[in-house]
Amino acid sequence: MADAKLKIDGSEIKLGQGITTLGRGTDNTAAFASDSNVSRYHAEIEWRDDEFWLIDLNSSNGTKLNGESVRDDKKLNDGDEILLGGTSKATFSTADKQENKDASTAVGRDESAVAADEKADETAEEKGDAEIVADEKAVSKSRMPLMLGLAGATVGLAAICVVGAVVYSYSGSSRCEAKTVITKPDNGETITEKTEIETESENADCASRAIFLINGREFADATEQPFTATLDPAQFPELADGSLQNLQIILEDEQGNKIEQPTDVALQFETIEIAAPPPTPVEVAAKPTPPPAKTGTKVSGGDAQEMSKNLLKEFSGTSNYKFDPQFLLEVNKKTAEYTSDGYFNRAAAYKDVISVSFVQERNLDAPLGFILAMSRSQFKPQKVGAYEGLWQMSQAFAVQEGLNGLCGAETLSDSAQNCASKAASLYLKSLVLEVFEGDIIYSVAAFGKSPQEANIWKATLPADRADFWKVIKDPKQREQVARFFAAGIVAENPQKLGLKKDRPISELYKTLVGK
Repeated sequence: MADAKLKIDGSEIKLGQGITTLGRGTDNTAAFASDSNVSRYHAEIEWRDDEFWLIDLNSSNGTKLNGESVRDDKKLNDGDEILLGGTSKATFSTADKQENKDASTAVGRDESAVAADEKADETAEEKGDAEIVADEKAVSKSRMPLMLGLAGATVGLAAICVVGAVVYSYSGSSRCEAKTVITKPDNGETITEKTEIETESENADCASRAIFLINGREFADATEQPFTATLDPAQFPELADGSLQNLQIILEDEQGNKIEQPTDVALQFETIEIAAPPPTPVEVAAKPTPPPAKTGTKVSGGDAQEMSKNLLKEFSGTSNYKFDPQFLLEVNKKTAEYTSDGYFNRAAAYKDVISVSFVQERNLDAPLGFILAMSRSQFKPQKVGAYEGLWQMSQAFAVQEGLNGLCGAETLSDSAQNCASKAASLYLKSLVLEVFEGDIIYSVAAFGKSPQEANIWKATLPADRADFWKVIKDPKQREQVARFFAAGIVAENPQKLGLKKDRPISELYKTLVGK
């Protein structure tokens, strides 16, 4: 494998086999935490076929290689310039081969010197005693500077080694291992007024400054422990949009080196005060005023996390997952796409066919067929491109995987949705029960892969998969997971999201699970 490095602002990151991730998130191999133009997971460098390849991960502001936009995988060569988001630069370099060349040249010089000595000895044997004595004196005289030079070089090398050892020892012992976590405000909290940020630190004596950032933008700093700052939502009126915002802290040592901290906090801002409307005089025999049109309702960050946890409780075999702030942000954004009246009545029309196929025939969790259909079609089985039915599968995929064997003359688009339900439940059984052993999240992420492809993907995943948003890197798979949770949140909490005419979707299957 080639010895390659990524040079960033004077520092170097050695590239190894596998994948090197680049992005704003602090969990990346190369993190650009202070650059808001860089996406959280922006790009990656993959070792493949004895080469390093640059891959853009559908970043918001794009990736360029030597000034050209990266749309497909690009092979990296020594000296290539990588530009992330238009602002952060990195240089790809391979090991300098000059070292091998110098070593080869040195060996050649040594061999020449040996040959010259041997030739001198042969010449000496042919000379008389007097000439030998004279030659030995001459040789001794000529070799004296060389011996002194070698001795001096040896002493110098020893001195360098000693100094190097001292420097290495000093740098190793002085490396700042400071850790600071934000203890207040809480993850998912809504900030409506000035709030003090509180932290707890460990081994932080070597840290000279703490930098506080919102979405990668610095807004305050502190130079004394405990590191604190004031967060004023009025500073960020543009962020009071109901979405989750990322609060982050970075430490800095006396040399100005930044020490990334592993934990971020997701917050929601509310800066606009809504004044109560003045009372309207009541007129006798006045016609009732129609209710105002619904403009859509968003859940808070804390509600998104709590509702996501409650949704998982509907499924058996789920693990103790971690909810990444960026994941909650994506879920929060997508709830608006599902907040529309009428989903409950549409779902009720398919209650029996879903219950029979998913629960009675395949022994799957009752909510799976309903929530997945909500996330993929909102119970509108119309054909969209090549995809059709409640679960938006393609006919080609169903035929390829043998999922339509029980459909007879029916298709995935038939009005009763018998075929679509049988095919989807058979497919989900393979993913959920056979490949991922009851793990709903990774089964949803793998939707669209054949069971064989899903098994191959599963083999690449780490043993600890609780922090699923960091484990799942593919943008399409992430979107499928975020949509599943967003759909489930809306479907089970319609009243909270302003859908007064709809009811929790669990009413359609609660009798099947003994609720």
